[in-house]
Amino acid sequence: MAQKITYDWSKFTLKIPIKKSPARVFKAWTDDKQVSNWFTVKTILEPKTNGRIYFEWLAGDKLETKFISVIKNKKIVFPFGSHKEKVEVKFLKDGKNCICLLHQYDMKTSPKVKWNMHRGCITGWTFFLTNLKVYLENDIDLRSHDVKKSYKFGFINS
Repeated sequence: MAQKITYDWSKFTLKIPIKKSPARVFKAWTDDKQVSNWFTVKTILEPKTNGRIYFEWLAGDKLETKFISVIKNKKIVFPFGSHKEKVEVKFLKDGKNCICLLHQYDMKTSPKVKWNMHRGCITGWTFFLTNLKVYLENDIDLRSHDVKKSYKFGFINS
């Protein structure tokens, strides 16, 4: 008899090795211009606890919130999503490099929300963490810059 595996839909964790220092990866997450090179089309950040976060994406979605916690070169925490989900990003030293660990939690688990939010966020963050790595290591942006090829139209690369 197969063992039943229980999945916790309220959270997920992703991590990616990046051939840059934790300080450099932290800067890519907390400098307005840097963030707009791999994640958003417009960014305004005040990287301090209770500092402003403004993200705007290609298809027009926007998020305005505040940092919950900022520990320079170590960790940032911020609300992300319409249901008070949170994202924690850690910058872990790995020799001369960094492991960027993203943990999204406090996700709602009603049938519709858990599927749409969990699937959408894990897919989106997987792409954007990959884009962050490629941007930092090779100065390449994998995103589409055509709104007709954005997530609003089923594409993953925007």
